[in-house]
Amino acid sequence: MKKSIIAVAIMFLFSTIPLICAEIDGQWTGVVNDQNGKKLEFRYRFRAEGGALIGLIESRLGTSQISEGKIDGNNIEFKLPGKDYVIINNGILSGDEIHLTEIIGTEKIEVILKRVKYDK
Repeated sequence: MKKSIIAVAIMFLFSTIPLICAEIDGQWTGVVNDQNGKKLEFRYRFRAEGGALIGLIESRLGTSQISEGKIDGNNIEFKLPGKDYVIINNGILSGDEIHLTEIIGTEKIEVILKRVKYDK
């Protein structure tokens, strides 16, 4: 009896992991101030595949693919390679927001991404 309860609990745990990861799938937007103080809007497109996070980021500066993306429950991390730098991103998925910290060298930028919703 005890073993069957544990087995059911383990099966439930593993069956919910894809649902948690799938919550990030879709488009997200965020705004940061650029070096000149102008607002720069980004559009993020994310997709979870198991523990991997795949995606790209678009802005008026162009499009970049994320690298080394990971998702573990509500925690995400990925890198954005630039010409002379790498931006390390760590975030927490919370419903329709992602609270993201971008690390560029010694500078940290806090960004809140909002899920893009479509009318059905």
